[in-house]
Amino acid sequence: MVDWARARREAIRKQAELRRRLTAAQRALDDAQAQVQRAEAGFDAANDRFAAAESALDAARAARARSREERYQARQACERAGSLVERLQRRMAELGDRLDRMPPLTLWRACSAAALNVAC
Repeated sequence: MVDWARARREAIRKQAELRRRLTAAQRALDDAQAQVQRAEAGFDAANDRFAAAESALDAARAARARSREERYQARQACERAGSLVERLQRRMAELGDRLDRMPPLTLWRACSAAALNVAC
C-alpha cells in the first residue's frame, strides 16, 4: 500500500506540475497570439503606407512623363520660333539691302502707284 500511496502522491505532484506548465504555456500562447495580432496590425499599417507610397510614386512618374513631354514640345516650339525669327531677320536684312539699292520714290510715282494700287 505504501507503493500505491507513493505512486498516487507522485502522480498528483506530476499532475500539479503539468497544470502549472500548461497554465504557463497557455499564458505564453495568449501572449504570442497578442504579439501576432500586434505584428499583423503593424504589417497591415506598413503595407497600407507602402501601397500609398507606391501610388504616389506612380503618380509622380506619370507627372514626370507629362512634364518631360511638355518640355520636349516647348523646346521644339522654341526652336521653331528661333528659326522663324532668324529667317525673318534675314529676309528683313535682304529687303533692307534691296531697298537701299533702289532709287528713292518720287511723289508722282507714289501717287500714280497708289491710284493704280500697283507696287512700284
